[in-house]
Amino acid sequence: MGMKLPQLWALIPALALLAFLVCRALSIWRDAARWRFPSTSRLGWAICGAVSPALYWWGARLERLPASERAALLAAETQGLGLSRADSLRCPLCGAEVPGAWTLDADGQPTIAAGPIGCPACDFRLDACRHCAHFLPGSPAAGSVWARSDLTFGRCSRYQGVQPVEQTCPPEMARRLRARGYEQLRAPLPIVDSFVPLDQCRSYHPDRKRLRLGGVRWPDARRRALLRLQRSLAAAPPPQRRTDDAAGQYL
Repeated sequence: MGMKLPQLWALIPALALLAFLVCRALSIWRDAARWRFPSTSRLGWAICGAVSPALYWWGARLERLPASERAALLAAETQGLGLSRADSLRCPLCGAEVPGAWTLDADGQPTIAAGPIGCPACDFRLDACRHCAHFLPGSPAAGSVWARSDLTFGRCSRYQGVQPVEQTCPPEMARRLRARGYEQLRAPLPIVDSFVPLDQCRSYHPDRKRLRLGGVRWPDARRRALLRLQRSLAAAPPPQRRTDDAAGQYL
């Protein structure tokens, strides 16, 4: 028995998706053949790339490119981002370029470079407390370690110091502690302005969610590939010029 018309219409989105995935796979298959991937590798990357194309285009493919094409790709993609360097960041406040903001860790994963990382045109700091995983948001009026209503003020869970109980606890709890003879407690250090890091901070750890709320986009697969290209090209020795034998000899 043939399929009814409504059933045929229901198949159209699935067929369109299948055609789209097949086109992706064929594109990767042809490109992998151009760079002389083995047949089994071409098939594997075509199937994998149909679902997640960045794994091929910004991963395995780059390993096959000669140095000249990698340099050209890096320059073109960086220019397409509107930046002068792949490790730069566009300031979310004023739009200026923040150079040297991103780097790769020992595992090749993107992270924020060692500070200070600040915008040259405004007061934006990428390594500010409000972007750190150790930051505990709070309100200076409440004076409590557990208050979490304000991102401007707060405390640092990584660095602690001895402080009066009134500065670390709610008023009622501070009164009870005073009655028991406790005048000071060791508690997270207060942060007066979360837009700048503490002077003694050596443990900044970026929080992706807080960075996103601040208008900073974490490097995606494309940007990670560009960071790898920038690192590899910077580490490569400069090409040596070939000189004529007679010109290279001294009498």
